[in-house]
Amino acid sequence: MTVANEAERREAARRHLDSLESWLRSIIELQLSEAYGSQYFNTCTSTGESLIPKKTREKVAQRRQKEPSRYQRDIDATTLGEAIDILLHPITYQDNFEPALRHAYPDGRDEARTFLNRLKVHRNPMAHIGTCSIRDLEQCVCYTNDLIDSLKIFIQEQNRTREFNVPTFTRVVDSNGNVFQLSHPDDSEGHFIDFRNTDKGVLYPGDVICLEVEVDESFQPEEYSVEWLTFNGDRGQGQRIEFTVEPRHVGEQMDVRFEVISNKDWHRLLGGCDDRLDLRYRVNPPR
Repeated sequence: MTVANEAERREAARRHLDSLESWLRSIIELQLSEAYGSQYFNTCTSTGESLIPKKTREKVAQRRQKEPSRYQRDIDATTLGEAIDILLHPITYQDNFEPALRHAYPDGRDEARTFLNRLKVHRNPMAHIGTCSIRDLEQCVCYTNDLIDSLKIFIQEQNRTREFNVPTFTRVVDSNGNVFQLSHPDDSEGHFIDFRNTDKGVLYPGDVICLEVEVDESFQPEEYSVEWLTFNGDRGQGQRIEFTVEPRHVGEQMDVRFEVISNKDWHRLLGGCDDRLDLRYRVNPPR
């Protein structure tokens, strides 16, 4: 295997794991908010046991306090390992999550934990540029696809909001160092991130800004296209863009919009797209 091929395999595995995290957070939010209400993160079961472990709630609160604009909901601030623990909670698994995971793990919670823990183990070296074997990378792709397919089947059978089985954005990064994981938007109008609330959201004329969006890896690239625009007249196609900030961009807000459009003859959102992502920067006058 060449270095290039190894890098491509690693990138594919990382994207699949990012997509999996997005799906797990969405199914947890969907199922537990329906069963226990929108405040499920701080709710106890009938036996007095917390649905979400205290340690997880404390870590989530710390992350949200540190980066409030990055995490819109408590579930968005969970790690893969924390999401797995919530998913496999012995009290809620049978009623809330077993039906959604049944097609991937027909033998129940122990089987689910075995395969999900393998993915959790792979996630750490993937996030910190550790060593992964070819088999590890292949497992990331195969195991993730199996689970996402199971979740799709469940949601389609339940005729929930994700009956719109369309590509959605899962991640965005920019050259300023901003990195945001995105949850499935369900019935919303998409995503909005105000980078001005971070220390990496201010630009100046002459700066070169690069942005890259990622789309749910359970969809093939030939199934959709991505278009982008700014409200200053810039426009193009593709998941990666790069342009130089000019004086005409100066203002309290400069918005960059991405839209993903499936090749179906219908679309989830008004305007002919299936997911929308708006990113907002401030562009100060020339220094």
